[in-house]
This record gives sequence, C-alpha cells and structure tokens, in this order.
Amino acid sequence: MSKKKHPFLGKVEKVLHVKDAEQLMFVLSAIIIAIAVMLALWFFVTPRKTDLGRSLKETRSDKGTENTGSCALRRFIDGVCVGNIGAQSPQLVAVMVENHVDAQPLSGIAKASLVYEAPVEGSIPRLMAIFPSFQEAEKVGPVRSARPYYLDWLLEYPSTMYMHVGGSPEALAKIQKESIFDMNEFSRGWYYWRATDRFAPHNAYTSSNLWNAALERYADVDAPHEFESWHFSDDIDMCETDCDQTISLSYGGGGYKPSWKYNGETGVYDRYEFRRVDADQDGEEIHADTVIVQLVTARVVDDVGRLNIDTIGSGKAVIFQGGQAIEGTWEKEELRERTKWLDDTGEQISFHPGKIWVQVVSQFNSVEW
Repeated sequence: MSKKKHPFLGKVEKVLHVKDAEQLMFVLSAIIIAIAVMLALWFFVTPRKTDLGRSLKETRSDKGTENTGSCALRRFIDGVCVGNIGAQSPQLVAVMVENHVDAQPLSGIAKASLVYEAPVEGSIPRLMAIFPSFQEAEKVGPVRSARPYYLDWLLEYPSTMYMHVGGSPEALAKIQKESIFDMNEFSRGWYYWRATDRFAPHNAYTSSNLWNAALERYADVDAPHEFESWHFSDDIDMCETDCDQTISLSYGGGGYKPSWKYNGETGVYDRYEFRRVDADQDGEEIHADTVIVQLVTARVVDDVGRLNIDTIGSGKAVIFQGGQAIEGTWEKEELRERTKWLDDTGEQISFHPGKIWVQVVSQFNSVEW
C-alpha cells in the first residue's frame, strides 16, 4: 500500500527537479547547511555597530588641530605621538611649584609635559607644572599656593586635578566658583608630605603615587578630558649652523634670571638658573623642546604685592624652537578657551612635539635673545 505524499512536498520536488523523497531530503539538507554557513560568515565577519563606531574613532580626532608629519595621533598637551585615541587626552595633574631661592633645587620639574612660569609677589617667579597622571615622579615640589591667573591657564585643560598649598583669597574664591578639581593641602593633606631637610613654607611635596591615590578616590570617571590641541609638526626648521641662541629673562628686580640655551646637538633648549645648569634635586637636568615667551600686562592689587595678570585678550609672543625665533601674538578670547599662538599672518604656529615651557613676562620683567 503506497503512502500519500503531502501536497507541499510534491510542489518542492517539482521546483527543485527531484524525483523522490530521498533525493529531496538530500537537497534540502544541502540548502540548510549552505544557509547556516552564510549566517555564520555574516555574524563573525560583518562589523557590529559598536566595533564600527570604535574603528571610526580610532582613525580620527575631533579635538586635535592640524598635525603634520608621520604621526597619525598626537597627545593634545605636548604633541607626542601616541598609538590610540584614548592616549591623546589622559587625565592631567597640575602642581603649583615655587621657584624661590630657598626652594632650590626643585623636584620633578624635568618630568612635566608643560610648565607655566609667571611672577607672583615681588616678581618672584612661580611654576605650574602639568603632568599626565601616568607620569612617574617620586617627588614634586616644593608645592606652594594658588594665584588666580594660573587658574585661567588651568581652565584650558578640563578636569585637570589642581594640587597646591592654600592660595590668595581671590584664587581660592575662583577655585570654588569655577568648580575646579581641587586638591588643596589644607584640606587633603594626606596627599602631601613635609620634608625634614627644608624649612616651611619650602618643604611641602607630593608624588605620582599620591596624586594617583587622590585620583582613584576623587576623580569623576565621566568627566571630559578633551581640549583643543595646539598645532604640532615633525617638520619644524632646525638650526644647523651658528646655533648659539640664548634667551635671557629677568624677574624679581633682576634677582631671578632664568635663561635657555639652544643645544644644536640635541635640538632642545637647556635651562640655566642661579648661574648653573638647572636640574632637579635628583640631578635630572631641565630641557624644553619649545620655549614660549608671552608678554602680558600686570597690576599690583594689594599691600602684599599680589598681582593680577591679563590672560584674556591678546598680546605679543615669541616662540623659540629649533634655534629659531618666531615673533607673533597670543590670543585668548574666553576663560576656558585655549590660548592660541599666531604668526604675523594670523595662522597658528606649529610646535615641535615635546616639552613646552611658557615664560610669562610682564612690564615689570624683561627678556632678551
């Protein structure tokens, strides 16, 4: 007695040109296997939405400005070449460091990526040294107090942790008003220590271990770190002959005279102060790839001799790199915008990647080169 065939199978046999059920099952099995193989290839080979977004991010930078040379991705703060977009804008730490004669020699300055040097009371210079948080530094200091104009530069670097020991009333009020990521020794003293080989107030220090402990406890992991990068290039003109350029500065009525001398063999500027090569307490000498002289207007605002310095607006600037001097202007339109360095045509000047030192010079100080 023959079995009755389902009408659907009969139609499939006609479509696939098969003559019996056994042949039909063989053909259907082959089709199912082929479909399974195609689905597997689609799943494993086709980029998922998140992978595609990640790959697009890794090939471009929205915040970086013009970067020429062989490097595809540069760290925003100093133009150093990095391997992925996450390394372009690491968490930063800014430390206020005094430069008083009684504080010499300093510690940790040679390891900073960017340093601002500006006058405080009596035109004695003080430093704000900025480090990527991963930079190892066993000792940084002596750490001193905040002043308001340093905060204007600090605000160009979002979410940077600011380490200091107290500050002027105006600076402390500004820290609170602008919601700066503050790490004041007066309220977070366990992230500092007092050295026994110095007398106060020249004996407060911190370290990368301590600032990373502070970051682990207090940093907002969702806070943005990106900012507009300055321009960097590997194709900067370098001096090849007669490379004896010297930059001489005078602060504090002539008592503080830092200078920079271009080293034609290394292509960087060596720093000198107090008639010697400037070096950290551990003996590491201080150098810079680019030295920027920013000319500003300052005013004495109280009986202590505290200053206000104009940081928003524009003024003259000289950029020194590769043994060359480029005279131009600086421009900062708003508090949180980055200071721009422009040539005589109004175009942004490209810097050689590496350490940058900004020498802020008021009408009470002087500079020669």
